[in-house]
Amino acid sequence: MQDLRFAIYARISRDRVGAGLGVERQQEDCESLVQQLGGTVAASFSDNDISAFSGKHRPGYEALLQSIKAGEINAVAAWHQDRLLRRTIDLENYIDVCQPLNVATYTVKAGQLDLTTPSGRAVAKTLAAWASYEVETSTDRVKAAKLQAAKSGLPSGGNRAYGYEQNGMVIIEDEAAVVREAIKRFTSGDSWNRIAMDFNARDIPTAKGNTWNAINVHNIANRKRNISIRTHNRDEYPAQWPPLIDMETWEDLQVAIKRGQAIYGKRTHARKHLLTGFIFCGLCGNKMTIINAQQRDGSYSPAFSCRRKNPRGEETGCGKVKRKKDPVEDLVIDCIMYRLDTPDLAEMLANSKSDTGELKALMRDHEAQSLRLQEILNLYSTGGMTFDEYKTAKVAASARLDALGRELDKQSSCNTIGLIPAGQSVREAWDKADLPWRRQLVDTLIDKVLIFPKQPGDNKARYKQWRFEPSRIEISWKV
Repeated sequence: MQDLRFAIYARISRDRVGAGLGVERQQEDCESLVQQLGGTVAASFSDNDISAFSGKHRPGYEALLQSIKAGEINAVAAWHQDRLLRRTIDLENYIDVCQPLNVATYTVKAGQLDLTTPSGRAVAKTLAAWASYEVETSTDRVKAAKLQAAKSGLPSGGNRAYGYEQNGMVIIEDEAAVVREAIKRFTSGDSWNRIAMDFNARDIPTAKGNTWNAINVHNIANRKRNISIRTHNRDEYPAQWPPLIDMETWEDLQVAIKRGQAIYGKRTHARKHLLTGFIFCGLCGNKMTIINAQQRDGSYSPAFSCRRKNPRGEETGCGKVKRKKDPVEDLVIDCIMYRLDTPDLAEMLANSKSDTGELKALMRDHEAQSLRLQEILNLYSTGGMTFDEYKTAKVAASARLDALGRELDKQSSCNTIGLIPAGQSVREAWDKADLPWRRQLVDTLIDKVLIFPKQPGDNKARYKQWRFEPSRIEISWKV
């Protein structure tokens, strides 16, 4: 009788603790089985938290097959067949690998798996078929239970939701106050990142005891759970748990988020300079670009330049106007600060902070239209309309949704100035803001900035630390 050189294979599909204890228990039982059969353990393979039914790649199982093909082992030990194989397609492949090499398979719970005879293979296939059936019916039961829980407005389980106890139904007031603070600060103009940094500085932990970042602060604030709505597969149901915030606060948050998207979501690449795209030649009207211009001392510094030809060699401008970037930007910033200090602009600023009713109404219309589009799809998928009816309804609904989206973007952009935090002046907000926010404020107020050619004597003019004549700059205001 040949010596049995065993490979042990162990797997557990759901290891909640994450320590692999289920795999270790299987390993110990398999080692005892190998000892009873008079064999030796030549190799051990395992997959932790990977389902044999899901079809996902199992590195340990694949390594086992390679070891069999290489002739390193001539027997396999597993706790049960379903730990090794649960899909008939995997069983067929396993038989193709083991049968030519006469590799025997033994299990702790069901004895030897005979793959050398037609009757033995039939038994193995039957067991695999029943294992597949059990998994499929179990999956259906789990899906049905989750849907019923959603329709009943009950929590989905899993990790504890921040602001609520583990059962998801009782508010933890200290954490609820953190959620409300994050929402209030963001709607007042603060950023998720700054809020996260402050929470960490105050040693406020997340639900798992970790530190905060911009993403998880955003996630605890902008979730439908906060207004007692249970979501499941994009469908929404009234929830049984108490809300953390009222609907008005929720809508204020959505307005603030939309404003933020107006600032950061327009371009696929970030601008590097404040006034790129706003500066035009006062002689020919050509949009000016930024170049590195050589100075009298041989150094280089950025400058706005009217280029006579574009990169394709096409005639675009006069090429006669060029000015240092830094004094132009500084002058424009000073003009913006002065402009916002006037009574009319102060009133506009106040209105932009308080009058968000139109934007909220647009957001409600946009969400309702999104639901309408989903209803059309559901109606078609359940046979409630023909394909031609579906196509016609979808085109109309999509067009309406796109139109609402464009108007929403427009209104969001116009209201971006309202992101100045409460209690801060425009200058204070400007000094703390990043470049996209500053550019959006420029875009809200300025149509274009014209740079005119220098005149005799301009080099004698002084503007702060520069030799610069401010009168050669003309700003065209939107408001």
